[in-house]
Amino acid sequence: MKDVLVPPRPAVFVDRDGTLNQDNGYVTSPEHLVLFPGVSEAIARLNQLGVMVIIVTNQSAIGRGMMTLEKLETIHARLAALIRPFGARIDGIFSCPHHPQDGCGCRKPNTGLIDQAVDRFALDLSHCYLVGDKRSDLEVAQKVEVPGILVMTSPYGAEAVIARDAGQLPIEYVANTFPQAVAWI
Repeated sequence: MKDVLVPPRPAVFVDRDGTLNQDNGYVTSPEHLVLFPGVSEAIARLNQLGVMVIIVTNQSAIGRGMMTLEKLETIHARLAALIRPFGARIDGIFSCPHHPQDGCGCRKPNTGLIDQAVDRFALDLSHCYLVGDKRSDLEVAQKVEVPGILVMTSPYGAEAVIARDAGQLPIEYVANTFPQAVAWI
């Protein structure tokens, strides 16, 4: 019997706050999670194409004592409930709960969250993208050598564009919204 080669499954790493949902400070309860228009349909489109959707998110509200890991799980359960009617699902969620001063290896722009996802799903990074709204998102994309897509859905995008224009940060594509980023991918 011949060995059958299975092509690597593509994946899109996605930041959460400011990319998929409104970022009004800290999302510390399920009621605070408000998705941007078209996000559910865009995730469903990736799912239909066989592309894994993996959230990589800094959640320092836990390290700051503003919420618990259990509360974060209820927020992610709400996310799943909001996108489910559209036939959409998230394949994995990797969160950094640490305070920014903790010096952990998982807080973006460090690569720990991506490393965890690669290990768990046996991903080939040459078939992956990263979508985010902040410079730190695009910096981690640069470090793991995946195309970084910036969405301009938060005020933080301007800093990333300035860094790109100064030759400090590669950005593969700048989209106005997450659905526009998905259409480009």
